[in-house]
Amino acid sequence: MKLNIADIDCEVVYKNIKNSYIQIKDNRVIVKVPIKATRKYINELVSSKKDWIEKNLQQQKNKSLNKNIIKVLGKAYTLQVIENKPRNKVYLKDNYIYFEVKENNNEVIQKLLDKFYKEIAKDEVYAAMEYVKSITGLSPKEIRIKKLKSAWGICSSKQYISINQNLMAYSRHAIEYVCLHEVCHLKHMNHSKEFWKMVEKYMPDYKTAKLELKNA
Repeated sequence: MKLNIADIDCEVVYKNIKNSYIQIKDNRVIVKVPIKATRKYINELVSSKKDWIEKNLQQQKNKSLNKNIIKVLGKAYTLQVIENKPRNKVYLKDNYIYFEVKENNNEVIQKLLDKFYKEIAKDEVYAAMEYVKSITGLSPKEIRIKKLKSAWGICSSKQYISINQNLMAYSRHAIEYVCLHEVCHLKHMNHSKEFWKMVEKYMPDYKTAKLELKNA
């Protein structure tokens, strides 16, 4: 059912659930509510979340406008795809990132970008880690670079550190911060006051890097 509530177009879905929730997907507002939810309840729910909805709709709109922009080490490059090439490759030139491909489709582009980020990470992550190890005196048993689903970095209880290859979209300062963050977990396996004091000791402006990643 489609409704306009507080000047927001919504798709209301009644489901066999206990709790209501609002989802922003493909620039659409989807409101999922229990089967017995009243129109008054739905109006109040959407109205109470109006600011949050409008903020997230704007963020999705901005992402759509920038879908042809790819960031590498914090710098924005305009995407250029060149088709019907004998082999796939990626390279930077001036303010552009070129994808030469045999066949142009989103899956091919994503795989090439993943590989490109991972190659960059081999230099950037290990360089950042060497610096962090030198200032903290701490060293993980192993450093891994992979595509993590929901974290920029992970430090395991076995002292293995994994860094998300997609971090290569952000500045070297952000990369260094994530490396430092995970290395500090070798001493504090939590986010206690002592942990954050340690991070700040070695990177007084770490909040700038956190903000960069948060606003991604």
